[in-house]
Amino acid sequence: MDDTQKYIPPIILALFVSLLPHVVRLPLWVVLWCLFMWAYLLFSIIYNRPKPEKWLKNALALIAFAGLLVTYHTRLDSNAYISLLALMAAIKPFEATTHRDRMVTIFLAYFIVITSLFQSETLSVMIYMFVSVLVTTAVLVRINDSNGRLKTHFRVSAVILLQATPVMLILFFLFPRIDGSLVGITRSDTGVTGFSEVLQPGMVSRLVEEKSVAFRVEFEQEIPAFEHLYWRGIVFSHFDGSAWHRNKNVPEAEITFESINPINYRIILEPHRSRWLFVLDFPEQIPQHASLYADFTVLSNEAVYRTKRYPVISGIRDHTGRSGLPENEYTRVPHTGNPKARALAKKMSAGTGGTEILVDRALDYFRDNDFVYTLNPPLAGKHPIDDFLFDFQGGYCEHYSSAFAFLMRAAGVPARVVGGYLGGEVNPYGNYLIVRQSHAHAWVEVWSEKKGWSRVDPTLAVAPGRLEGGMEGALSPDELGIFATKYLQPFSAFILQARFGWDMVSKSWEAWFSGYSYDQQQALLERLGVDHSHGKGMVKLLAAGLVLVLLLFGVYLLLHMRGKQERPDNVKKLYGKFLRKLARTGIEKQVGDGPLEFAVKATRKRVDLENPIREITDLYVMLRYEDATHGAEAY
Repeated sequence: MDDTQKYIPPIILALFVSLLPHVVRLPLWVVLWCLFMWAYLLFSIIYNRPKPEKWLKNALALIAFAGLLVTYHTRLDSNAYISLLALMAAIKPFEATTHRDRMVTIFLAYFIVITSLFQSETLSVMIYMFVSVLVTTAVLVRINDSNGRLKTHFRVSAVILLQATPVMLILFFLFPRIDGSLVGITRSDTGVTGFSEVLQPGMVSRLVEEKSVAFRVEFEQEIPAFEHLYWRGIVFSHFDGSAWHRNKNVPEAEITFESINPINYRIILEPHRSRWLFVLDFPEQIPQHASLYADFTVLSNEAVYRTKRYPVISGIRDHTGRSGLPENEYTRVPHTGNPKARALAKKMSAGTGGTEILVDRALDYFRDNDFVYTLNPPLAGKHPIDDFLFDFQGGYCEHYSSAFAFLMRAAGVPARVVGGYLGGEVNPYGNYLIVRQSHAHAWVEVWSEKKGWSRVDPTLAVAPGRLEGGMEGALSPDELGIFATKYLQPFSAFILQARFGWDMVSKSWEAWFSGYSYDQQQALLERLGVDHSHGKGMVKLLAAGLVLVLLLFGVYLLLHMRGKQERPDNVKKLYGKFLRKLARTGIEKQVGDGPLEFAVKATRKRVDLENPIREITDLYVMLRYEDATHGAEAY
């Protein structure tokens, strides 16, 4: 392996580590492209195969660029930029034949590491970024010291990171921030929510095994009982025969009902790329920069592209109280379709004494006809409500809510479907609630003159364990997954505690790191007497930052020079030990004797020690006067 080829494997390692966090977001062909290019390059080095000609490398670059255009068209989001960097990282190592090219390739790895902030600012991402920088810096050191040991390169890299940490903290707190994310870039592709503006069979059930966090909740009082933990997100009011749709023309409204058992809490919402904010039924005080609508949903003025913290006050109740008659939209059903369900609704409504009796009859129908709670119902046909109610009689919450709301409407009672989350996990380390995507749920609201809109959860008629036990309390072990229930069961308690501990640490990190916003920096600067809004304040801030950096640099130089002066001379120490041993035999070195002159005198007195005396003396002279630094490291 020549000098050029020995640099390639560590360079590929640095690029691989820097790109690893992006693998799940990059198109599959981009990932395979990178792996193929790197594998071929390593293969050509190991087996001494020829590398592609210049024209072929140019052709490959054009093909890769064309692939990006086909994949992303005109959508230039962060994933498109990262994909472009990945394709550059795949081809650039083929050109790393000079020192300049190798340095450029390593700087490309650094740039890819920084792009991790485009995706997330969580603690896990930050830890991985530090690992990536550690590896990349070690490779940078190796490029400039090819004969050194790999262990030494990583040690130097770690020292550089530690030395840079104080400067990093100064820049974090004082460098002018943009009112947005840490890097000032709006992320268009992060986060996922359990709901879209259309609710159809299978939409909620597919989230059962999705353990990512939807939001966290901190309560000022005790956490309410689980029967009150209905997290309202979106209301579906239009049914087209198979799916429910959100009404985009719902007017804004003011809170008109009196406070009952108000609960103060703060929600830490993960990005979901939409405007709706999840709140506990029913909101009585909403956050700033948000609006309350007539269906009691709360929408932010802007889409949630990064972690959002907002306070809410809700009243613990399952109905809104007396309110005006709702629009006819809430009683509309398609003119045709699902004839059996229409007939059942007509039968249930015959001779009823009000909405409450009709609701009880519909719930009794679910209880008395062997309905089951399952993730795998058969596919519905032309009449999905009829198929569910009379044929397979099994489904997830969206099936029960859709069928129940249809029965109410077919009987002339206003009804709508609400999408959100139910319950959550109490983290014992922080005493807050974790609501995951797997807690996604759908329920129904019906209207009556006495109570206004009242919550009805038809799912609980067949799976009452869903309320407190979540999906684990409602589904059979077979549906939850054989591996999770059989093989991981002995470790479930440990895994749960570890997950809670990590979540608490991550939450604290996000509150400190991601939560350090533009406004908080302004408040910090005001306490320091710096007015960031004027030019003089900006000059003061930059001057203060420069002084701090220079002060840290001066302290580092002082400690470095002091440590260098106090560092023991191992070569001199060992030579002194050699002289003391000779002195005990009667051979003493005089003040004016040089090492070589003393060696001649010593060998005359002890001919039997001539070889070791000359060997030690020659080694001392070489280490002491020719390469003292190398000698110090050797000893």
